[in-house]
Amino acid sequence: MRMRMRMRFLVVFIALVAGCARFRFFQNPATQQVTDERLLKDASAAPLVMKEGKVMTDNDEAFLSKVKLIQGAQNSIDLAYYIFNEDYSSSYFSKALIDAARRGVHVRVLVDYAYNYKRLDWYSMMEKLGGEGRGTIQFRFYGRPTKNVLKDAVYLTMGCGQVFSPSTASAKCAKDKFSEIDKLFAAETIGGQSVAGKDISDLNIGNSGLFLSGLYGKNADAMALAVQQGEQIDIAKLKENSGKPSAQDKQNLKKVAKLYVESRTGTLFQKLRAKGDLFFAFFFFGKKLNPLYDSLISIFPVDKKFSEQEKEDWDHFTDFLHHKLILVDQRGVQMGGRNVEDSYHMHPNRLTEKYVFMDTDVYVELEQGGDAIARAFDALWNFDAMVATLDEVRQHAPNDFIANYQNAGETCSKEGDHSEACVNRKIQARGEDLGERIAREKKKMDHNAKIYAADYLPKISRSSWPSFELDREALLAYLENLPFTKDTVPLQRHYGAAVGQEAQNGKYIHDVWLKALPDVCLASSAEHPKQVLLHNAYFYPSSNLTYVLSRMVDGTLDCSHVTVTVLTNSTATTDLNIVNTMAGQALKAFTEFYQKSARPDRSAKFQYYEYRTPPGQDNLSLHSKVSVLGDDIIIGSANADVRSFMMDSNDAMFIRRAPNFVRAYLSFVQGMLDDPNRTTRLNDYFINTPRETMIQEDVKNFGLLMKKYHADKHLDAQEQGQLEARFVEILNDAYRMTLGSIDPGISASEREKNQNEFNEWFQPI
Repeated sequence: MRMRMRMRFLVVFIALVAGCARFRFFQNPATQQVTDERLLKDASAAPLVMKEGKVMTDNDEAFLSKVKLIQGAQNSIDLAYYIFNEDYSSSYFSKALIDAARRGVHVRVLVDYAYNYKRLDWYSMMEKLGGEGRGTIQFRFYGRPTKNVLKDAVYLTMGCGQVFSPSTASAKCAKDKFSEIDKLFAAETIGGQSVAGKDISDLNIGNSGLFLSGLYGKNADAMALAVQQGEQIDIAKLKENSGKPSAQDKQNLKKVAKLYVESRTGTLFQKLRAKGDLFFAFFFFGKKLNPLYDSLISIFPVDKKFSEQEKEDWDHFTDFLHHKLILVDQRGVQMGGRNVEDSYHMHPNRLTEKYVFMDTDVYVELEQGGDAIARAFDALWNFDAMVATLDEVRQHAPNDFIANYQNAGETCSKEGDHSEACVNRKIQARGEDLGERIAREKKKMDHNAKIYAADYLPKISRSSWPSFELDREALLAYLENLPFTKDTVPLQRHYGAAVGQEAQNGKYIHDVWLKALPDVCLASSAEHPKQVLLHNAYFYPSSNLTYVLSRMVDGTLDCSHVTVTVLTNSTATTDLNIVNTMAGQALKAFTEFYQKSARPDRSAKFQYYEYRTPPGQDNLSLHSKVSVLGDDIIIGSANADVRSFMMDSNDAMFIRRAPNFVRAYLSFVQGMLDDPNRTTRLNDYFINTPRETMIQEDVKNFGLLMKKYHADKHLDAQEQGQLEARFVEILNDAYRMTLGSIDPGISASEREKNQNEFNEWFQPI
């Protein structure tokens, strides 16, 4: 396993602001790890002094709360979201932001690059319309391609006097290309400043921009086109203004379309195209089933040596922005698990797609601390090692071709013709420039917002989903998982986190999480039993979380008066079946350990529940990320999975000294646990079901997944068999490596090595 770079941890203790005097700090026992002081040190913003606070489980209430915040904004709105969609409720939301900007509010929106690249034109529309008044709207993208990734894209798409392919590229060609690429990148400036010492670039050389556009737009054909035809294509950028495209613009687009058609007969990526679905589906299955890296690397000359940094850049290519935050005028904050999309902001109706999510948001009106949250937002917003402006994205990965490809597909679908021949004709006939595409996006926004306002909004009624008031004297702290250590100057990017180095690598949510679990045992007694509740959409815990849970159930810690309950999705309710599949093997290993090692006089009781599909509501899925840790509770965006620990950014509100709220929330969940129509307890399943039977069930589900992605059309029987065998290997690894992560019979150093290996292998899932 590759050794990860470990940065020295520099701690600057946060001076408590004047308002903290209202809180009664107590001296915790030396053995308790998450003291008030430790919490304030790990937090990005704390203590937060509130006027009022509410926790919402109803989608409509949560959405209208955000809209009310926007409509009341006077100076600033800061937003950070993994998904910012353009559907019905999101269009209504977008218009509210545009209206706020026009009346003088400055709006900043940070979104995830990989997920939202396909919406560049939508965001350009919002920036344009928002800038027509006294305020502004700005978009930035988290997860920009590193300089190493851009260099690789240039190499793959820059010819040597002939159409480049692995078989025809000579050693001299490769050497010359590497040399030329190094020179070009060494001389680059951004904003007049040299970036030679930074791992960023906005260069678009050869057909690298088209390649990256295909990669982020999940269009494998565009990627293949860029590689196969890199030398022959000279794509002049379409004019990015409101004028009509010139004759040359149209000819360039026709040339791209022609080459696109020709690329359909090529062999590169042929088996993995399927409009990108199959190709990109595997990208999230873990290293053993991920064809992306291997497919790209195979095109390089055999003597190309990839540095550890280059490997890290590709391994963490999909480090997502997973924050869910809106901060208005540094006084109103709402956060939790909800993205900006109908699935999170509606109840099931004719407008919603397959899933409607059950989620949890916390809203707080602040008296103090909002400025600290704003500074935390600034740190991410200005972290140029991973964050690019909209203009920069258009420079290094222009979306003109795939935007026109997508629009052509939509037009053909409306005409009832779903053939690729129709798409090809539309692209070659005429391509829209950015100004025309912005007009198209505005028309879509107005249309969708009108439908939401007329057809959905008037029908909203009081829901049975509850909300909870926060105790007035609660201590609140804003925590984050970050790609850097927040108190290090200058900020430097971290890749993942080694076990035991959580805070040193910016994973402050998980650091508090791991330390708070043993504290629950310390605070429990026969007179005052405690509960740990992990009410979480995706439960496939990182190895260090599994290890702490193992110490709670094997008697290492005296947790005899603690009950640990997991409530998560089932395969019938989740939108990510692969998580449940991998988790099943890990839970089997953990259950066997629990049976073998539990001590009735010291062990915590462990319960595992999954949601059932409610009668008549087969599209409801859990998306909450709530953790009750004895007397404390965390509500935010971090899942109890490896990806949230190793790859994604996240934010969370830590709530302490809110006994009334904690009791009410536990009662709410207990009602679901007691209802056999809502949830199922699966302890006995993992005890009694042989692992061989579980694997057979998983392989069957994997086959269904392959049909979903049309593998039968793009892989022959032998290839499908090989793929299935590799899938079984992954299942066996999940089981074996879980046992190795918690095995008390091996040395601490060997166990830590196993834990790091587990986290590294399964981080993309």
